[in-house]
Amino acid sequence: MDPNDRARGNAAGRAGGRSKGAGIRGPSSALTDYLQEIGVTEHFRERRRREAEERAAAEQGGQQGQQQGEQQQQVNAEAGNADEEGAETENAEPDHEETQDVEEETADSALAADMQHAEDQAQEAGPSTVTVQIKAKGKGKRKKDEESDYEPEDEMTVRGGLNRSSARKGGRMHDCDMCGKRFLVRGEMPDQLLCAACRRSKDKASAADAASVARRARTVQKKPAARHKMRKTEGGLLEFEAELPTLQNLCVRAIARHLDQVDSFGEVSGPSLDRLNRIISKLRVLDAQTMRLFMGADRTSVTLYDCTRIDAAGLRRISDECPMLERLDLQFCGRMDGASLLALAQGLPKLQHVRLDGAFLVRDTEWAAFFREAGGRLRSFSAAFAGFGPQAMRALVTHCVNIESLRLAECSDFDDDCLAMLAVPITEYEEAEQEAERKLRAETGKGKQAVGTVLSWQPLAQLRVLELQRPHKPMVCTTARRVVRALGAQLRVLDMSGFRDLDDGFMGDMGDHATSLQELALASCDSITGDAMAAFFARRNGFTRVDLGRCYMLTDNAVQELVRHSGATLRHLSLNSVDDSLTQNGLLALAGQMFEQCTSGKEPRLAEQTLGCVGLEVLDVSWVRSTTDNVLETVVSQCKRLASISVYGCGSVSAFAPVRPGLKYVGRECDTL
Repeated sequence: MDPNDRARGNAAGRAGGRSKGAGIRGPSSALTDYLQEIGVTEHFRERRRREAEERAAAEQGGQQGQQQGEQQQQVNAEAGNADEEGAETENAEPDHEETQDVEEETADSALAADMQHAEDQAQEAGPSTVTVQIKAKGKGKRKKDEESDYEPEDEMTVRGGLNRSSARKGGRMHDCDMCGKRFLVRGEMPDQLLCAACRRSKDKASAADAASVARRARTVQKKPAARHKMRKTEGGLLEFEAELPTLQNLCVRAIARHLDQVDSFGEVSGPSLDRLNRIISKLRVLDAQTMRLFMGADRTSVTLYDCTRIDAAGLRRISDECPMLERLDLQFCGRMDGASLLALAQGLPKLQHVRLDGAFLVRDTEWAAFFREAGGRLRSFSAAFAGFGPQAMRALVTHCVNIESLRLAECSDFDDDCLAMLAVPITEYEEAEQEAERKLRAETGKGKQAVGTVLSWQPLAQLRVLELQRPHKPMVCTTARRVVRALGAQLRVLDMSGFRDLDDGFMGDMGDHATSLQELALASCDSITGDAMAAFFARRNGFTRVDLGRCYMLTDNAVQELVRHSGATLRHLSLNSVDDSLTQNGLLALAGQMFEQCTSGKEPRLAEQTLGCVGLEVLDVSWVRSTTDNVLETVVSQCKRLASISVYGCGSVSAFAPVRPGLKYVGRECDTL
């Protein structure tokens, strides 16, 4: 027979015999009445026991195994021995218990009845039984060994089911590291022994700490990472400032922010005044009132970088306030009309250099009237985004005989007939049109010729700079070749970007007549082959600036010929979007490595080593996929004066590209601007 069953049978026999012998149930003790009043009944204990078992099962997490079975057998054996020892101790109680008064015997009878009922409920519920132990009054004379075996349990222990009978499900009893109470641990041993109450308290405290840390992180502003200060260039790009601003620059910026409180700049140097003008224009605070700060009777040059808020009346005031003006530069002057333009020509007798960008309200006939009035004095003229047409071009060619620089960009009315006026007339129509303008010049008496004298056609003999950029209407290559034959020998700068009809014949005429060119821009001239480019650069040398962007048929051989004959003088080179035929061998030619062109599929062989572009300062290789870190390392090591490299769209250029003091990359993907 199992010792546990034998012990329970003896206890039940004693309690049953005593209750049967008495025949009646004695009065309940004060503790029993108190428990009934607060609702602690057998049903309450049963519900608490079930909840404790569910929590214990959830914590155990279904872990079972051989180790758990062995531990359970050991715990059951220990529990059985403990019950057997408890039963023997109860049988061996001394007889002086029976000599107590009737009240104590009645209390013992009630206690035995309660224990019997609890044991019956435990046998029906399962192996894990909740045993309620109540210490009766007057039993303070028990043995020390009996008191050591008996451990009083508080209400939390009774409600949680963590008593001796709970060990029958497996596990071990341990002391809590925080509160010191004993509790049952099943499964693997945790790092920290905590009872259920202490574990909940610790989790709640950890959650509160985490929420506090997150709240402080949201409220406390993080210190921004140190970033390089950047400035915006004229082309709209962001570039790093090489050094800290000086005190003079800071003062200029402060003045620009409080321009409405300034009456006069006083004695300010020219560079500082120009810097202040740029800052004010960028802030869009330049208007008809603030522009007076840049005027003066002794001023010979006026530059206004943003005339958006200056009306036509304000522009006419320039001639009244600056009568000695020789150079006038007005950008974004979209509110200028023909009347204000003519007033400037009449009120500025010493005007020689004019730049007007964005004067789209001025019509073709009004431009012609301006050239008739001021044409003999002009040395340079520049117009962009304007309605510059045939009448204006005919008046310019006829009256501006001393002009040295001519720049026309994005002019909507500029066509092939306007271009033909720069060359010798070859048709009766061209001769008739120019004859009428020459007669008008003779009648007005403008220029050095006598009144009534009609001269024959003469080229612009003083012209050195010719820039005809991105015309809106198509140009014929034959007309461009006529212009090169007429003016090529005297030109120093030629920019015909956007002339898509130029072909190899144009490059042949350039090689024959353009013998003094120093700067050449043929961007977007995609009809010229690489062989024609190579033949031209082989015949001419001394170029300082070359723009071949979007010349898609450019080859490695053309770049090699350019470096061979102009590498020592070249300062600015643009190979933007030349990606179809240009390889790494062409880029390595900038460093002086001339590789032999192999057509049989063999590896290219280094045929020649030159100095390369030792004076190169600005390089644009954007959207050239053959540009890599290794190629740039070779180029940078040879080109000691290189200061700016544009690498937009070059995915192979990383943060490991070569760097050195004074060198900057523009458009690198890995840079965060």
